[in-house]
Amino acid sequence: MYVWPCAVVLAQYLWFHRRSLPGKAVLEIGAGVSLPGIVAAKCGAKVTLSDSAELPHCLEICRQSCRMNHLPQVPVLGLTWGHVSQDLLGLPPQDIVLASDVFFEPEDFEDILTTVYFLMQKNPRVQLWSTYQVRRALAVPA
Repeated sequence: MYVWPCAVVLAQYLWFHRRSLPGKAVLEIGAGVSLPGIVAAKCGAKVTLSDSAELPHCLEICRQSCRMNHLPQVPVLGLTWGHVSQDLLGLPPQDIVLASDVFFEPEDFEDILTTVYFLMQKNPRVQLWSTYQVRRALAVPA
């Protein structure tokens, strides 16, 4: 597991906006090592961390991040983008969805947006705070 530069940028953004976070319901999707979600929780947000239900190792990394940062109250859910699961259905309305570097594989975009759209149905005022890095494919000579 790796802390991607986009996670650092989003964590810095959260820190700069820390006064607006206490009491906010915040969901981090594709959390990985969970740096943005951990910062949000340390700033007083009610955070839920999530990564793919199909990647139990990633979910365990989220739990380890919570333990290492003394945040045992932060739940970790397996949410697979584009799938309506019991965990997704059971989430209360969120105020902020964090998405750090999730827009990496174009084939995932629709599933990510479907999940965010579902969350918007519960709270039309939910905000998506996302960071991404533009990457270019290298041209392969013919």
